[in-house]
This record gives sequence, structure tokens and C-alpha cells, in this order.
Amino acid sequence: MHFPPPLRIIAPLLALAFGLVATWFDYRLNLDLDLARHLAEVRERADSNGRRLARLSERLLASGDREALRADVEAMADLPGLEDAAVVDADGRIVADTSGTLVGQRAESTVLAEAAALIGLAGTAAVRHDEEDKSVASAHPFRIGEHATGWALLEFDRAEAIAAAQADAGTQLCWMASAMALLSGALWAVLHFGFASRLSRLAANVRALGEGKGDAPELPSGDDEVGALSNAFAAMSARLREREAEQVRLEREVLEISERERRNVGHDLHDGLGQRLTAASMTTNALIAALKADAPTLVERGEDIGRQLRDAIAETRSLSHGLAPVALVDDGLMIALSTLASGTERSGVRCVFECPSPVRVADAEIAGHLYRIAQEAMNNALKHAAPSEIRIALERRDETIVMEVDDDGDGFDEAPNAGGIGLHVMRYRAHLIGGVLEIGSAPAGGTRIVCRITLSL
Repeated sequence: MHFPPPLRIIAPLLALAFGLVATWFDYRLNLDLDLARHLAEVRERADSNGRRLARLSERLLASGDREALRADVEAMADLPGLEDAAVVDADGRIVADTSGTLVGQRAESTVLAEAAALIGLAGTAAVRHDEEDKSVASAHPFRIGEHATGWALLEFDRAEAIAAAQADAGTQLCWMASAMALLSGALWAVLHFGFASRLSRLAANVRALGEGKGDAPELPSGDDEVGALSNAFAAMSARLREREAEQVRLEREVLEISERERRNVGHDLHDGLGQRLTAASMTTNALIAALKADAPTLVERGEDIGRQLRDAIAETRSLSHGLAPVALVDDGLMIALSTLASGTERSGVRCVFECPSPVRVADAEIAGHLYRIAQEAMNNALKHAAPSEIRIALERRDETIVMEVDDDGDGFDEAPNAGGIGLHVMRYRAHLIGGVLEIGSAPAGGTRIVCRITLSL
């Protein structure tokens, strides 16, 4: 993956992030609403039960029935969320409470201290909750006799209710987050397997076509736009391969025609002009023998003509061998390369041919192209590198034939576009026979040209 990441990753991540943020705000909103609703319910419960206890206390204390009052107060312990409730007389002492253990104590020194703090607030009923909303206290006045005032005190604990609400909201948050993660995963899968991976395979096919490779993955199929694009690319690549095959066939025919014409010219030189020059040389030798008896002064001129004819014969043979080397099948390639090396010796450059073990090539086309590659490599070295030695090596390694031509000349420019038409022709010849041509520096500091061909079993 490259940075920035592709759309098939960005889109699911954005959807997941948006979903998680929305889920978090929903979690907070629902939790706050639930807690606010519960607080209102508890406050309402504290107010209504406080008023009822105040009325009950006023009536029972007026009749002097404190036991009944205590029984009623203790029965209030079953109220949901109630921590404690008590009835306080005018002196602030507890007359009755839900636990039955606080009678006679001052309310401000017990667990009802928060509710007791509300006594005397303008002499009216009061309902308050703490800053954290974890408890609710209420105080409701009632009359004792003519002039005294008692109080009904209640305290509700919301800690368990808050914890339960938070746990429920947390469970809901986990479920919603999991659902968003699953939806994001499903979105990624749709984008990746439905589009991105198929487009990647199509792009790999395009790259393989552009690079001339044949190991591209299978083209994606389908009835959508990707499938239509794939079908169009398949049709285009098929047409391009047909045109390439036709071009290769035509180029191969041109090379074959060229080789055939070279062989014809070579044979004509050898069988026609070469034979005529040989006959002329033999006639000249006879003439020289006659001149020695009849005109000795002309013998030197005759011998000079003979030398010129022999030089012409040698040059004609060299040209004919270059244009039409010996039959290149079986041992012919080794013989032709050896002859090429020995012929180069006459140019004043030392040339050696190395072939540790016999290399027989049954395919005349492969042998012919190898010979022409070696010939062109030597010509390039002689023209441009000014070498003192050229080496031709032919070797077979398992099913691979390796031919090397290196020199100790001026070296070679390794830039990608270096070289003239000769190097391009060598590369093309290697391509025609399924070989690979490598051009680089030789150990002696000059240029090394290597052609490798793997023969089919």
C-alpha cells in the first residue's frame, strides 16, 4: 500500500470513524437523558413519599400512637432506592426511622444529615440532590401540637441506578461499535473484492502488456464497468498480439531473405569470381614459367600480377566466408566461429576462440543468428574500441548455450540508449531465437557481450 492509502481503505475508515463518533454521541445523549429522567423520577418519589409521611406523622403523633408510626416508617424500607427515612420531632431528634436503630438520636449526626440540613429552609418542604446526582434528600414539615413543627426526612441513593444505566449504555455502545466495524468491513470487502482487486488485476495486465511479459494474472470478469473495461482490454491486447506476431513474422522473413541473399552472393563470389580468379592465377603461373625462357625481363612483372591475383583470391574467399559461412548445424557453428577468429587475426588484432567442450547446435536458425551476433560484436570492437585482443567463447551449460565476445578496448557506454544500429540488430536477433543479450564491461576493461539461449527439451 502506498501513501496516501487507496479509496478502498479511506472510505471504510471514514465510515468507521464517523459511525464511532455518532455512536459515542448517541451513547452520551441517551445516558444523560436516562439519568435525567431517573433523577426526575426519584425527586418526584421523594417529594410524594415525603408529603405522605408528613401527613401520616402529624396524624399518628397527634393521637400518641408512636408504635404505629414506627411500623409505618420501617415499612417504607421497601421503596426502590430509599437509603433511609425518619420522622424528627421539634428538637431534631428522630422519633422513628426505617432501620429502627436511630430513635432518639439527632438527625444531623446520622446518615440523614443531608436531609436534616434542609430543615428550616423557609419552613417549607424541600427536595435537593447533590452535585454528582448520586443522592436525593427531602424534608417535609408537619405540625406537632399548636406551635411545634416536626419533619419527615427521606434520602434516596442513586449510585446503583447510575451504575446500571452506565452498564446498559456501555453494552449498547459496544454493540453499536461492533455493528459499525462490521459495516465498515463489509464496505471494504465490497470495494476491495468488487472493484479494487479486479482493477488491480486489470492494471497488472496493462503493465504486463506494456513490459512485454506473459505472466499477467487472469483478467477480471463481470457485467459491470470493470468487466466491460476488461473485455475491451482483452480485445485490444489480442489485436496488438496479432499485429506483433505478424510484425515478427515479417521481420523474420526479411532477415531470412537477407541471409539467403548474403549466402547467394557469398556462393557467387566463391563459385564464380573465386573460380575465375583461381583460373587466372593458374594461367599467370604458366605465363611466368614461359617468360622465364622467352622473356626473363618480364618475369618480375608476371610474379607481381600473380601476387595481386592471390591477394584477390584470399579477399574473395574472406568475403564469401563472411557472407556464407560453412553449414552452421551440428559442428558448423564452432567451425564458423573459429574461422571468424582466425580471419580477424589477419587484421593485426589477436583473436582467440575458446570452446572447452563441443557445442553442437541442430537448429540452423539459432546457429546462424549466434554467428551473426558474434560477427557484429567483433566488427563493433574493431571499429570503435581499438582492442589489442578479442576473445570468442562458446559453452553449453545444461540446456543453455552461452556465447561471449569480449575485448580489452576502450569500453562501452552503459547508458540505456547507448549503441547504434548494430547493437539493436544484435538484441533483435537474440529476441528472435528466444535468447537474452547482455552488454557490459569485460574483466580486462573493455566490452563484454553475452548471449544466452535456453534450448527447449
